[in-house]
Amino acid sequence: MVYGTLYLIVGPAGSGKQALIDAVLETRPDIRRAPLIVSAQRSDNTCVVGAITPDRFLNLMRREAFALQWDSDGFRYGLTHDATKQLSDGHSLILSCDSFVIEQARQLYPNVQAIYITARLDVLRRRLSSMAYGSDAEIDMHIAQSLRLRPRGGQVTTVDTSDSIAAGAIALMAAIPMA
Repeated sequence: MVYGTLYLIVGPAGSGKQALIDAVLETRPDIRRAPLIVSAQRSDNTCVVGAITPDRFLNLMRREAFALQWDSDGFRYGLTHDATKQLSDGHSLILSCDSFVIEQARQLYPNVQAIYITARLDVLRRRLSSMAYGSDAEIDMHIAQSLRLRPRGGQVTTVDTSDSIAAGAIALMAAIPMA
C-alpha cells in the first residue's frame, strides 16, 4: 500500500508560508490542501478549509472528530479524520502549522515531511511592518519567539524566502518530490 506524505509547513509570520503553499497547490495537482478546521467565525488563513464557532469546535473535539488538534494564538485547529483517509489512499497533503505539531503528526502518520520557511531578520521585520503586525517592539518579540520555536533536527528541510517569495516557491517545490 502506498501511503501519501503529509507536508507540514512551519515558520515565522512574514516568511511567506501561505503564498508558498498556494504556489505548490497551483502547480502540483498531486498535492492537496489538508482538511483543517479552525475555531473562529472566519479565517483569513488560506490553509484552513473551514472556520466554525469555538463552541462547535469543542463539540467536535468531544466527539473525537479530529485526527490531530492543537491550540495556537488563541485559536484551536483540527485536522479532520478525512486527512488520514486521504493519506492512506495515497494522496499527499500540505498544511501550515506550528512546529510543535511535527512530532504529534509523526506519531500518527508514517510519511511526514517538515519544511521550515524562513527569511533573514531584516526581511521578516519589513514584511511584518508592511502587514501592520504591530509596533517594532511587538514585531521583534514575535520574531524572537518564532526563532525559539524553530524545529531542530535533521528531518526538517529549510526554505529561505529572503530573496523573494517566488524564489522560495521554487525552492519549496524542489524540496517536494514528484509523486
